[in-house]
Amino acid sequence: MSIRDDLRTQWRTGGMLVRLILINAAVFLALLLVDLVVLLSFQNKASADVFFHDQVLGWLASSYAWKHLLFRPWTVITYMFTHAGFWHLFWNMMVLWFSGRMFQDLLGEKRLLGTYLLGGLAGLVLYALAYNFAPFLHGYTSGGTIIGASAAVMGVLFGIAVYRPTLQVSLIFIGPVKLIYVALVLLVLDLIGIRQGVNSGGHIAHLGGAFYGYLYAKQLAQGRDWSLAFGTWVEGLLGLLQRRRGPKLKVAKGAGRRRPPRDDVDYNARKQEEQAQIDAILDKIGKSGYESLSKEEKDLLFRASHER
Repeated sequence: MSIRDDLRTQWRTGGMLVRLILINAAVFLALLLVDLVVLLSFQNKASADVFFHDQVLGWLASSYAWKHLLFRPWTVITYMFTHAGFWHLFWNMMVLWFSGRMFQDLLGEKRLLGTYLLGGLAGLVLYALAYNFAPFLHGYTSGGTIIGASAAVMGVLFGIAVYRPTLQVSLIFIGPVKLIYVALVLLVLDLIGIRQGVNSGGHIAHLGGAFYGYLYAKQLAQGRDWSLAFGTWVEGLLGLLQRRRGPKLKVAKGAGRRRPPRDDVDYNARKQEEQAQIDAILDKIGKSGYESLSKEEKDLLFRASHER
C-alpha cells in the first residue's frame, strides 16, 4: 500500500480526530513548500520572510482588527489549522491526540469537531477583545495576527478533562496522572507566558479556548449540547457542498423501504447490557486511565460514541 492509499484509509476510518490532525499536517507541509519556493525567489532571506508573512500567511492568519475579519472572514477558521513552525504543530497535535482520543470515544465525532471549532473561535474572540482593550499587548504580538490550533486544542482538552475529571493519562517518567491536572498545568504556563510578555496574545487565545471547554462541559452536564449542534451543522454544510460537486446517485426502487420494527423487549435488554458495559469501562478509566483499556473495550466505547 502506498503512502497516498494509507492516508486515504486513515482519513476514511480514523474518525474526526485523525482528520483534524491530517488537515493540520497537510496545511503545514503546503506552507513549508510555498515558503521554500518564496525563499528561492528572493535574493535574501529577510525579504523572503516579509513576503511570506504578508502575502501567504496573511491570507490564513486571523487578526484582532475588524477590518481584517471583514475582508478575510475565512481566517476565523483557517487560523486554527495554520502553523508556521514544526514544534508549534507537533505539541499541539500531541495534546490533541491524547485528549482527543478520550473525547471522541466518550462523546463522539460531531462533538469533537464542534468543540475544536468553537474552542478556536472563543480563543480568537478573547484575543481580539484583549488586544483592543489591553494596550500592553501591542508590543508583544506579531503585528496583531494569530495562527495555530492551540486555542482549539485547549477547548478539547478542558472539555473532556472537566466533563470526566477522573480520567487519567500515562506520562513518560511520571506515570498515571489525572487529565485535569495536565490541563491546569498548561493553563498556569499560559498565565506565566502572558505575564512575561512571551507571545502574550497567543496565550490569551489559549485561555479563551480553555474557557469554552470548561463552560461546555458544565453545560453538557445540564443537558445543553452546543458542540453537538454546531458540529452537526458543519458536517451538514460540508456534506451539502460535497453533494453539489459530486455526481448524483440513482436510488433503486424499494431501496427506501422501512425495515420491520425490532422487538422492543430484546432491543431494550441489549441496550441496557451495553450501557452496563460502558459504565464499567468508564469506571476503569477513572481508576486506571484510558491506556488500561483493552482493544475490545476501546472499540465498544468508540461504537457507543457514534450512536449518540
